[in-house]
Amino acid sequence: MKKSNPASLAFFMVLLLMGCWVVTPVGAESKHTGPKEKVDAVSAIHISSDTVKSDQRMKWVEFTGNVRATQEDVVITADRIKIFYKSLLDDASSITNTIEKIIAQGNVKIVFDKKTKKAVAEKAVYIADEKVLRLSGGNPTVWYGKNMIQGKKITVFQAEDRTLVEGAENQQVDAVVYTREKGGLIK
Repeated sequence: MKKSNPASLAFFMVLLLMGCWVVTPVGAESKHTGPKEKVDAVSAIHISSDTVKSDQRMKWVEFTGNVRATQEDVVITADRIKIFYKSLLDDASSITNTIEKIIAQGNVKIVFDKKTKKAVAEKAVYIADEKVLRLSGGNPTVWYGKNMIQGKKITVFQAEDRTLVEGAENQQVDAVVYTREKGGLIK
């Protein structure tokens, strides 16, 4: 069995950080490609931070201080991003690392789709196997153009193309929706 060295592991984790959030993994079925066509999940990623720490035994890599991760038109900024991964044995008997969970904390901001969509929260947790993103802390808010929705907790079920927004005990979900037609709800 081939063993990864710490430098190559950290580099590999940097390359995969954004891929789990915005791209379907290689070989996965997608509603756009169907079950037999493979999706290429490789694209350039740039991550900058004040510090990078990793622990191979515990299987995590953490970027801290002014973290900025970019891939294509996606930009994620946060005070800290920690990536948990698992090692799998591939067909060629070499170890392949895959992301299990990503936690971004502190002033989290995600901008994507050519700057038409934005999400903010104090904490964002992405569970890769489930393709679920949970935004919490502060006032989690998502904008799509001028449209906005805010709640105590926002959960995006990426594989199911649905979202759940929950209010707090004494604070309802708040949404602002702009219509294209004249008149809106009352003409």
